[in-house]
Amino acid sequence: MSDSTPNPSSGPSDAPRRAASARLNVSGAVPAVSEMRRAMDPANESLQQALRLSYRLLQGAMLALVAVFLLSGFQQVQEGETGVRTLFGAVGGEPGTQALEPGLQPYWPYPVGELHLVPLRVGIDLRSEFFPRLSSEAITLEEASATADVSQALRPGVDGFVVTADGDVAHLRLHAECTVVDPVALLERIDPRKVANIFSVVLERATVLAASELTLSQLLESRDEFGATIRDSAQQSLDRLQLGVQVSAVTVSDRSAPLAVRNQISGVQARRENARVSVERARQEANSTLVGAAGPPYAELLKMISQYEALLTAGQTAEAEGQLRAIGARLEQPDIGGEAARIMARARAYSGAIESTLGKEVRRLQSLAPAFRENPRQLVRQLWLQTIREVISDKQVEIFSMPANLSRMDITVESSPDVVQIRRDAELARKKREAEMLGAGDPAFQLGSREIVIDREGRRLDKTGTKGAGRE
Repeated sequence: MSDSTPNPSSGPSDAPRRAASARLNVSGAVPAVSEMRRAMDPANESLQQALRLSYRLLQGAMLALVAVFLLSGFQQVQEGETGVRTLFGAVGGEPGTQALEPGLQPYWPYPVGELHLVPLRVGIDLRSEFFPRLSSEAITLEEASATADVSQALRPGVDGFVVTADGDVAHLRLHAECTVVDPVALLERIDPRKVANIFSVVLERATVLAASELTLSQLLESRDEFGATIRDSAQQSLDRLQLGVQVSAVTVSDRSAPLAVRNQISGVQARRENARVSVERARQEANSTLVGAAGPPYAELLKMISQYEALLTAGQTAEAEGQLRAIGARLEQPDIGGEAARIMARARAYSGAIESTLGKEVRRLQSLAPAFRENPRQLVRQLWLQTIREVISDKQVEIFSMPANLSRMDITVESSPDVVQIRRDAELARKKREAEMLGAGDPAFQLGSREIVIDREGRRLDKTGTKGAGRE
């Protein structure tokens, strides 16, 4: 049998074809065809089974793909995360229940549905945004300050800094904690992959605004107030954007003046701190002195004394007299303590002593006045004899009986030891009373002490208000 296939490169289809050079003849009886068909049946059956198995496998694979597709919507929400479900790009769920809880969350697979997750807490560190780039040799800030040169200017875009209210610059490092309280509002407005970047921009803006309201010294000396100002400013920006984020805390870890002047600033701060400590110590000592002078109500007394001095200076004598009486009445109150209370106690004791001694004599004289007017000679003689009797009856008095006409004899008399001891006790008691009387007259304080002068007459606390400096 020879090949009679026409050449594809031959001419048009209407060209005459060459006559066939071969013919296929099937010869044989009809039963041979049946035998051939029976021989082909196992092969056909095997082919059908293979096709049927392939179809079943294809169906199983399709079902598996569908199951994997459906299960791909299941997503695990870790602890410390939250988010929302979206269906064809829209947030799904009922209002108030749209935020996801930690755990396995079933949902439609992508691209039908999707779960967008964000962390509940986002920490933002601004380490280089407001801080100079340190050289490789300087490991610490102190080393960088030691090698800094005033002639080396800061490079914007390389060295970070903030500008203060007085035109100086400062360097900062800070850390902020932000809490997502409304993930729906957050994810409806920004891409979850850009959350940290947006928070950083808001924090940088708040830091620049807060630093612009303080001088360099105020920024360096402030403690938690500066961080609180940054937090409030950042929170206001986030509220205007309606992102549903709460700034929990802002901590300023490092703050410094420009490196070239940092050492001088540190010295000024140290001296200022020493001055503050000295002022505080002086204030405490002054408070202790005032409390020791008049007790806890000293502030009220100082105010009353200042009012009295103002009235006296203005020439308002009657009002000054009333104010002085008010001061005296206030000093007699039971809540007055310190030296003023001790002086008042001694004054009351002295007044009682005067009342018990001179007052008694006054009352006695008042009772003798009518008898003296009737018969003064008789009353004087009676009082004289009574005085002699009292003197003689004193235990310190010794009576000696001497015969007359002994002018030419010297007699040495020794007192009784009991009488000597009584005299000593009486002398000690007398000196003690004198000491108490002198102590009662010591002033505990002096009004108007700031107006005391050395070379001329100063203003004195006088009830009439007519004496002292500036008055005739």
